[in-house]
Amino acid sequence: MSKGASSLTDPGKWKYHADMINACNCDWGCPCNFNARPTNGFCNGVYATNIRTGACGSTALDGIKFVWAGAWPGAIHEGRGTVKILIDETASKEQRNVLEQILKGKLKGMPWGLFAATVDRWLDVGFVPFEWEFNGLKSHYKAGTIAQAALEPMRNPVTGVETSARIVLPSGIVCKELDAAATKTFSVFTEGLKFAAPGKYGFYTTVEHSNL
Repeated sequence: MSKGASSLTDPGKWKYHADMINACNCDWGCPCNFNARPTNGFCNGVYATNIRTGACGSTALDGIKFVWAGAWPGAIHEGRGTVKILIDETASKEQRNVLEQILKGKLKGMPWGLFAATVDRWLDVGFVPFEWEFNGLKSHYKAGTIAQAALEPMRNPVTGVETSARIVLPSGIVCKELDAAATKTFSVFTEGLKFAAPGKYGFYTTVEHSNL
């Protein structure tokens, strides 16, 4: 077995418990959370994840980080997306292989099985070093020189006073509850995918994803 102690009997089954730092180009709160169209009519978004515990079959995924970065010309559900996956360079060959299958929806499950159906173009998977801090409104990450985001509190536009919000999503696809934030920095720059949207929407949360 690879790194970690978690395992599943069925080689095609996967699950993980993870921390996520997420950001997009929408205004705070993001209309997508409420089944509405994105603020600007198109979506640039990144899901950055640190797996606390997890496995795909006998391959443990504990401690592995990844980024799933995408751009869509309209709403996500309308498809035509372009996606870049970045995986922690410390991952073993087995871990890289199963994570790529999971994140491209080949093993089904939520949310990646659903998101994969909206992607027309998969860019080459990258393996990069990660800087990661999961610390509430001070959370931030860097995935090599390609993707980064740093959260900060939202502020009242009149007084400048910090404000906070927690969103509960009983039918949420990625998570059921999240803490909303603003982005101090947020960008992706790689061949085939380039965008930056600091000062927009971010959030942090913990998730459980699987195909069980």
